[in-house]
Amino acid sequence: MSEETNHTRRRALQSICSVAIVGLAGCTSGSSESAQQPAQTATETSSNTATPERTATEAPESAQFVENPEEIHPALVEATSVPSDEVLIGFRLEDSSLPFTTEVYHAPDDAEIQATKTYDTQELSQVGLVPDPPRALDTVETDREDVHYGTTTIGEPLTVTLVARHDGDTFDWSAWSRTGYPHDGHDEANPALKVDCYCGGMIYTAPGGGTWARVIQVTPTERVDPGTTIALNWTSSRA
Repeated sequence: MSEETNHTRRRALQSICSVAIVGLAGCTSGSSESAQQPAQTATETSSNTATPERTATEAPESAQFVENPEEIHPALVEATSVPSDEVLIGFRLEDSSLPFTTEVYHAPDDAEIQATKTYDTQELSQVGLVPDPPRALDTVETDREDVHYGTTTIGEPLTVTLVARHDGDTFDWSAWSRTGYPHDGHDEANPALKVDCYCGGMIYTAPGGGTWARVIQVTPTERVDPGTTIALNWTSSRA
């Protein structure tokens, strides 16, 4: 896979057995950010001009998804290897209903967690939340959304930048739900994963002909056994 994924790729919404959205979810209970009171403005221009914050209240009734981290976990395990002292984390961005395919890059070393910006260019060399040169996560292909993955150690965060690029009109969406297998880190008093945060209840905006970027991180805690492979799934839909 090339360093820059093919951002013009479009996925048709497939007719497959699906489940309806149950409700909003996104941030781990241990996070400093909540879906109702996000600490970070959802969209900020590259000139640091903040867009007024908006909060989503419900998912579109027509949205249908397949939240299947348990089903894709065997494929992720078979296609990858993880050192015995590390943890492999797969990122599956369920975005078939959106006009773009979410890209996942290693974040710059100095990136601020939950930083979210938009840019009027699709050249990643001009996107400050992506390192120069861009380093895309390795990818396992599936018959639906691909799984991007990286490794880290217990207690050390895996920090990535989510990127949306498309050529249509400016587009609003929200990540409504997070699931995972064997851990999802959501709504736990003592989470196996600390996730900061592609959050449910926040509206994100991808500028037409430009780039949206958000920095998130996943940290496995001591509840996770070294050598474990984890599949995380974020479900997104039009706002």
